[in-house]
Amino acid sequence: MVYDSLHASDPTADLLVIGADTMVTLDNEVYGKPKDAADAVRMLTNLSGNCNRTHTGIAICHSKGTRLFTETTDVYFGDLTKEQIQEYVDSGEPLDKAGAYGIQGIGGSLIARIEGDYYCVMGLPMHRLCKEICALLEESEYDCTAEKNDKKV
Repeated sequence: MVYDSLHASDPTADLLVIGADTMVTLDNEVYGKPKDAADAVRMLTNLSGNCNRTHTGIAICHSKGTRLFTETTDVYFGDLTKEQIQEYVDSGEPLDKAGAYGIQGIGGSLIARIEGDYYCVMGLPMHRLCKEICALLEESEYDCTAEKNDKKV
């Protein structure tokens, strides 16, 4: 584990290690990163006109403890033509992305709407991450003012 390795090299360091990974599901099939361009075309063809779920799992490790959580966002694709799919795949962008798309790039133009956290689809749900870090550090000398202010809203 990364945290253990870093802690072993410097036991006095105040470490915070964050790990995250994202996957896409559609009709009980898991879509990780495509194996190649043909696999990306297959995934995008299946996603076209459908709602998929993007799941980002997070692990936070600190000397005060560990937090594990998953955020999920529903992503609704527009109806895509074969040409749109092929041009997107030819751009190279989808080849290293779960589900063969990146909402923060050209792939965002393929998406009609989302329900949930945009940053979850990008791969790091910032609001939830900050809430969990603040909860983990609540008893320490850290000041999570932004989180305390968020509770008032």
